[in-house]
Amino acid sequence: RHYGALTGLNKDEMKKIYGENKIQMFRRSWDMSPAPLKKNSPYHPLNMEIYKEIPKEKIPDSESLKNTYNRVIPYYQKNIEPLIRNGKNVLISAHGNSLRALCKNLLNILKKNIPKLEIPTGNPLFINFDRRLNIQKYIYLDTSRAKNIIND
Repeated sequence: RHYGALTGLNKDEMKKIYGENKIQMFRRSWDMSPAPLKKNSPYHPLNMEIYKEIPKEKIPDSESLKNTYNRVIPYYQKNIEPLIRNGKNVLISAHGNSLRALCKNLLNILKKNIPKLEIPTGNPLFINFDRRLNIQKYIYLDTSRAKNIIND
């Protein structure tokens, strides 16, 4: 997820500029994006070698969780769902926002509830699917650090 003008700031710096409530809204809301990052910023993907092959019009200046969702879910449907349907075990390791977007989709979490979803760092969520992609069960592997998953 591209955090726009927040990119390059640590959480304390962000809170001093915007306040804790606003930062929490930027981080967890469904469709609120931080202010856009200036295109001349050294942190902007347009100025990074790793993104040079991506068409410039596809590189955002800021993103919401909704934007992240709109990138993650098509990738998941195209590249990961077929593996699950074929009985393959798949390990997904990703940033919390990508995982939040994926969990929203898989667990049918409503937009209004997505800010409540906590994803613990380094605690894999095991999800067992049948071949029709119905979830049979899900559980955090380290139950002592598990977080509640919001279902709608």
